[in-house]
Amino acid sequence: MLYMVELKHDPRQCPGVALDIRDRVLRMSEIRDQVMQFRGCTYKGGWVGKSSHMTFLLIDGPDAHAVDDSVVDLGFAVWNTADIYPVINLDDGVEGLRQMRGAEPAEGS
Repeated sequence: MLYMVELKHDPRQCPGVALDIRDRVLRMSEIRDQVMQFRGCTYKGGWVGKSSHMTFLLIDGPDAHAVDDSVVDLGFAVWNTADIYPVINLDDGVEGLRQMRGAEPAEGS
């Protein structure tokens, strides 16, 4: 199942200015795939909003607990708060809507 992880930190805790956190991010990047694998997860992608002080991770995992454990194990929880959302591909969502439309009774029935 896919999960979008939204990480938010205070500007004073930004890896761009806090050297200790910058070092954590660099170390984390070296072990990310191993930690994910240990938790049964797969890293699918990540994005950074520099001025918003947010990071977004797309993780495939067996459940939200495994994803949360990965986030903690990687150290993200040290300087971020995390929100974890189950997500689906937009095209899959649209296809689900098409199927729902096809299953509805016709008007006047």
